Amino acid sequence: MKRLGRWLKRLALWVGLGWLSFAMSWSTLSAGLLDMAKFTAPRASTTIVDRDGAPLRFHRVDGKHRRWISIDGLPAHVLDAFLAAEDRRFYEHDGVDRVATVRAVAFTLTENSPPSGASTITQQVIKLVYGRPHGRWSKPLEILRAWALEERRSKRFILEQYVNRVPYANEVEGLEAASESYFGKTASELTLAEAALLAGLPQAPSRLDPRRDLEAATARRNTVLDRMARMGRLDASRLVDALASPILVRDTARPWRAARFVDHELDAFRAGRRTADHGVIHTTLDAQLQSHTEAVLGRAIEVFEDRGVHNAAAIVLGPEGEVRAYVAAARSGSDAPGGQLDLLRARRQPGSTLKPFVYQLLFESGEGPATVLDDVRLPMTSMGGALFEAENFDGVERGPVRAREALASSLNLAALDAARRVGVSSILARLTDLGLRGVRDAETHGAAVVLGGIDVTAVELAHAYRSLALRANGEATDGVDGNRDANRGNASTRDTAATLTAHVLRDGDTRRAAFGDDLEAQAGGAFGLKTGTSSGFRDAWAATFADGHTVVVWFGDPEGRPMAGVSGFEIAAPAAARILATARRPADVPLPSDVGRSPAPQDGVALTRAAVCPLSGLAPGPSCPQSTLELFAPGHEPDHVCAWHTPAGVVLPPRYARWSQAMGRAQELAANHTTEVEGRASLRIVQPRNGDRLLTDPSRATRIELLATFGGAFADGLEWWVDGERVGEDWFPTEGRHRVVVRRGGAQAEAEVEVETLQGG
Repeated sequence: MKRLGRWLKRLALWVGLGWLSFAMSWSTLSAGLLDMAKFTAPRASTTIVDRDGAPLRFHRVDGKHRRWISIDGLPAHVLDAFLAAEDRRFYEHDGVDRVATVRAVAFTLTENSPPSGASTITQQVIKLVYGRPHGRWSKPLEILRAWALEERRSKRFILEQYVNRVPYANEVEGLEAASESYFGKTASELTLAEAALLAGLPQAPSRLDPRRDLEAATARRNTVLDRMARMGRLDASRLVDALASPILVRDTARPWRAARFVDHELDAFRAGRRTADHGVIHTTLDAQLQSHTEAVLGRAIEVFEDRGVHNAAAIVLGPEGEVRAYVAAARSGSDAPGGQLDLLRARRQPGSTLKPFVYQLLFESGEGPATVLDDVRLPMTSMGGALFEAENFDGVERGPVRAREALASSLNLAALDAARRVGVSSILARLTDLGLRGVRDAETHGAAVVLGGIDVTAVELAHAYRSLALRANGEATDGVDGNRDANRGNASTRDTAATLTAHVLRDGDTRRAAFGDDLEAQAGGAFGLKTGTSSGFRDAWAATFADGHTVVVWFGDPEGRPMAGVSGFEIAAPAAARILATARRPADVPLPSDVGRSPAPQDGVALTRAAVCPLSGLAPGPSCPQSTLELFAPGHEPDHVCAWHTPAGVVLPPRYARWSQAMGRAQELAANHTTEVEGRASLRIVQPRNGDRLLTDPSRATRIELLATFGGAFADGLEWWVDGERVGEDWFPTEGRHRVVVRRGGAQAEAEVEVETLQGG
């Protein structure tokens, strides 16, 4: 017994000496235990949100979504929840909770497992910062570092380290990021029940994830609430309310919306063109409008997929030019054609969507919607100097047609006449001013530019149409569309021309006459619309605008394969109208009473009305059978009376002679129900045709391939003569009138043609 006593005294002495030695060297030892640089706040992730704060993406750092916050602004119940869940004696211990440690050891010896861990919040901070490189053997060092941290830093510092480093499921780190991920709010906005849930999840982040196991997450939350009540931090009434609160968390832990739009926003952020407010990039995108736009495009693709439509894109600009919706690819999967591309920035042929800007130039020159254009076939030069001969979508020539009808009906032949009048160089300069970067030069594009002979992006097109709408409202400044050329008219003239152009594009009655049932009801009221279909049906477009919103939609095959006759009006216009309706007003706002009516000249520029003859566009004469009201720029009302209608009938200008003759012959054949058999065995010139007016570009040599048929088939062995001189099968015409003759054996045919120089080319 005495020996045991002496042994215990010696043990106590050695323990005391050891403790004294440890205490004397502790200050030196503790200084080397901690690297305080490791406690610096790590780089935070960036959250990109829509205009209402809904997350579009958590842009992670090192694969984690995290954001550092100060605990000073957190409600008391948030911090109380963490203390109840992890360390209720946090403010009483020095980094090691000896009571919890003894209890854990006792349970381990008797029950083989403790009811809870003995690690304090301070020890957990050490583990989160340093990890556990030595497994369980890291525990002693962890305890020493916890003591050292408690000596060197405040409890507030330690608690802030913990709530910002605590782990959650899906690589979410820290309370603020977890609050954003689960509830879409900041940690300072958490309710008592929400705070208890987030405080309890780090015990087993994946197993307790409420998206995976709601029952387990609820049970853990309730445990934390009970502990808060036992700590005296929660009265009975609040406890009952919190326990009854349902757990409502966001559906996804990693939002991924408007992917290409977010990519552009992040690029702008990195380049310094965007700023982040406490790690959040606020954008102008409307997530609900984005979803609606995606759904509209998706449904249209499903309907038209068997006709070669494999993807679509759409952009919506708001009143300030901000992006409200940005669907870069309606089908965005890796297996979808173009699904990983930004189709809104892909260069495609725009079809007829460039026509309004040509008409705007025409109106700037003093013409207007009543101006009569020649909707007749007129061969013109295209790329490389060769002639091309366009035709309308339905293949019908309409002869004299007012600009309003020509633009609203998207007549190609009349648009070419408008382009000839304003000049190709002026058109290209205007398109360049509008930001269309695919424009090169007149020699490259030629007259075909008006029919979509350049490549554009949907983004460029949307801004161009917004510029037109702004000018129509009198809201544009000289810098809006970049137009700095005084020769193209002052701002007032441009605004007036834009107003006239926009009024035509909003004219639902004229559209209805051309295309049938209009789309005003689907668009939520009167709206501007222009469609486009590129050559070979490779692209289907629609551009719409109303109430400050602009929508541009594209459908097609990103790989460039043609669709089976799918036009812009058939697929793109209805989609754009539905998207515009959602953009311009909330769903619960009723449609205006003027749906289906032609819009009044509501824009910011004063216009006048005057009666005109529907055929000539001039003031009605005594023989005109009817008249119609038309809009004019002040001072540009017609000062000539129609002379086309006479008591003897209609007398058209000579330039319509070939068209009139062809129309009369067609009507005669239809009336007699006969086919033209006689003459099929004769020799006939088919290029150029008799009566053609050819437009050539003086900047390059124009080549015409001379073609003739014999017996209804293209013939060989021909001799060609122009103005009495023998030529080959290729003719390079000069300006003026020419007589073309072809001979084969004893047969002969001839054609009279007139060659004009394309102005501004």
